[in-house]
Amino acid sequence: MKNIIKKFIFRGILVSSGGPIVYGIVMLILYLTGVDTYLNGLDVFKAIISTSLMAFLIGGLSFINQEERLGLFLRILLHGTSLYFCYLLIYLINDWIEKDIKVLLIFTSIFVITYLLIWLIVYIFEKDRINKINKNLK
Repeated sequence: MKNIIKKFIFRGILVSSGGPIVYGIVMLILYLTGVDTYLNGLDVFKAIISTSLMAFLIGGLSFINQEERLGLFLRILLHGTSLYFCYLLIYLINDWIEKDIKVLLIFTSIFVITYLLIWLIVYIFEKDRINKINKNLK
């Protein structure tokens, strides 16, 4: 258990500086899509702190993918569920999405589809890599 906590903290700290970058990208996308945003100092502070926290959590959660004892399905389920709630919480705290059931369903659908597509791509590449290794061993 101590080892898992160390991995989580180390990876979280490693990527948490990306929080302000995430915030900047979100603000750029809003600007480019014509969304008018008025932010005061508290809004900016809240967004930077929350995106840094989100980056810390997401970085820390990446250790789940290396825990082969859990099995692929359980790793995907734990990692995906954790990421979903991290993103949802941060988006709601910063008012980046409305607190409306339709919006939440759209957000959830986009997240699930994107997450599964990414895992499908990772799975295909990993399977190809393993096949090449097995071929070289023969």
